[in-house]
Amino acid sequence: MSKNRMEAYLFCVNCEKDTPHEVEYKAGQIHKITCKTCEISLQINQEFVNKHFKEEFTKRVLSKPIRMTEEMEADLSGFLKSLPIRVISKPYRVYKEYTDKIKE
Repeated sequence: MSKNRMEAYLFCVNCEKDTPHEVEYKAGQIHKITCKTCEISLQINQEFVNKHFKEEFTKRVLSKPIRMTEEMEADLSGFLKSLPIRVISKPYRVYKEYTDKIKE
C-alpha cells in the first residue's frame, strides 16, 4: 500500500459493525474512505469541509470535553448508559450533518 493509503477498522453504517476500511489521503487530508466488506465509499470534498465546517467543527471538538464533563456531573448513570450508542452513532451523525449541509 502506498503512503497515501492506510487500513483501519471503522464502524460501517451499511454493514452495521466494525469492518476493515481503506482510507485514502490527498494532499495530507482524508479524500475517500471505502469499506472493504461491502465496498461502500464516502468521498470527502475538502474544499467544502474547510469552507463550511472548519471553524464551527473546531469549536465543537474543543468544547466536547467540557460538555461531557457537565453531562457526567449532572447524571452519571444516564451518561454511562448512553455512551456506547453515542460512540457508535457519532460517525453517522457527522456524515448526516455533512450531507445535509451540502444540500443547503
